[in-house]
Amino acid sequence: MNYKQKFSPTIADLLIATLLNGRSVKTFYSIIREREFARYKKGSVQVSLSRLGKKGYCRNTNGNWSLTQKGILRTKEINLFSYIPSPFKENAPSNTIIAFDIPGPQRITRDWLRNQIKIFGYKMLQQSLWIGPGPLPARFLKRLEELKIRKNIKTFKITKRNNQHY
Repeated sequence: MNYKQKFSPTIADLLIATLLNGRSVKTFYSIIREREFARYKKGSVQVSLSRLGKKGYCRNTNGNWSLTQKGILRTKEINLFSYIPSPFKENAPSNTIIAFDIPGPQRITRDWLRNQIKIFGYKMLQQSLWIGPGPLPARFLKRLEELKIRKNIKTFKITKRNNQHY
């Protein structure tokens, strides 16, 4: 399954990213002309900007849109849940087991973790027990720290195997 296609950015994500990158967005119409927004209707962009404004993520001052501090924090949150490309070859040997216990209220984080380790080529043994290639990339481990779930995840290196099923 290609997770990049399944989890494509929403119009709100694109608007926040556009505002954060400091692209030329002096007016509403310049946003409409941006290539990423060409597929959206003018009204959809206007409604999304209005919703982002009501949520406190951006503001419109005399036709100039800009991110608020809350919007900048939201972009960091969005980036935390972006997927890391797999550094492993497609048929890399499974030599690592990941076990995790993410509490129920952190369902979004748990779902992100499951999808991310699928991207790395891990196979599910049980719901929270996965086997796949290792060692895990440092970038991934750092992301776990940023999401404050590193303490909920244990990794085990497999040194000897009798069954080559995985």
